[in-house]
Amino acid sequence: MSPISKRVGFLPTLFLSLLFFAFSAAIVLAQSNAQSNSKDNPGGGGLKIAAAGDIMMGTENSLPPDGGAGFFKDVAPYLKDRDLVIGNLEGPLTDRGAPTKTIVPGRSYCFRTPPAYGRLLKEAGFTAMSLANNHANDYGPEGRAQTVEVLEDLGIAHAGAPGEVAVFRANDREVAFLALAPNRGCQNINDIDAAVNLVKKSLRENPDRLVFVSFHGGAEGTAHMVLPHGPELYLGENRGDLIKLSHALIDAGAAAVIGHGPHVPRAVEVYKDHLIAYSLGNFATAAGINVKGATGLAPLLLFEVDEKGQLVKYEIVSFRQQMNKGPKLDPSGEAANVMGDLTKRLASELAAK
Repeated sequence: MSPISKRVGFLPTLFLSLLFFAFSAAIVLAQSNAQSNSKDNPGGGGLKIAAAGDIMMGTENSLPPDGGAGFFKDVAPYLKDRDLVIGNLEGPLTDRGAPTKTIVPGRSYCFRTPPAYGRLLKEAGFTAMSLANNHANDYGPEGRAQTVEVLEDLGIAHAGAPGEVAVFRANDREVAFLALAPNRGCQNINDIDAAVNLVKKSLRENPDRLVFVSFHGGAEGTAHMVLPHGPELYLGENRGDLIKLSHALIDAGAAAVIGHGPHVPRAVEVYKDHLIAYSLGNFATAAGINVKGATGLAPLLLFEVDEKGQLVKYEIVSFRQQMNKGPKLDPSGEAANVMGDLTKRLASELAAK
């Protein structure tokens, strides 16, 4: 025994041991969150982000009561401290244009939400919306143009058209945002090289930017909650090779990749210290979209990145949808639990490859 050990003695040693145990337990308690993943935060310059899936706040002849008052009431408290809040606008904010689709129940729908409902997004705290999806052009160029006007008047960034990259500031940090989908009039989700080049070009313009990518892809419905490996074909359409795409975007320098499109939640992956959410499902789809079972799960993804865009931590807050109502907080935590199970499965599959 060294002289120093002799001088410490039994009681001080016991005290130090108990103190170390208590300190260690405190660390474990602080880090324990059923659906979180964390690492040391190296310091300033990072961002706090919230991301949600599909948002369609009612369509004509099927709108929430009172002009949507209180539609995002349960959600707003979780968004108020976020630097960046991303959602997918599943349908135009317009009273112009003409339908571009024939409605076929179970296969094809046409949505439009009154422009005044845009204020609900602003009041809730949304700062960037994807316009890359299969409903963004439901009322043609006029409907899309008015949607852009509404969002810009509200100060909400948007992206989704071919080659479009929104650049704006969040918490005094320059941010770039782009959105992909397999649909006409959108940046093509299946042209991975083009998406990668957009990320690289944005970072060449400013290497200090944090680039966030949203995609609308994958097969739809509860039969497709497990993420496949390889391209997804659905209703005769190539809906993307989502793992290959997401990894390529992160390799190109994207800070995070946020997916939606299947109308159900899917797994999350931490790839090279960056976050990928493969589907956040439906979030606020008041009417015209099935919200029974898993399609009614409405996860809200909260995460933080450091100044390099690397993940600091993430958390999934569980909401659930009800017809003609906004997302309601779900104390059972079902969305988070479902995504946790799917995430473990994906991690096991990727580790085995």
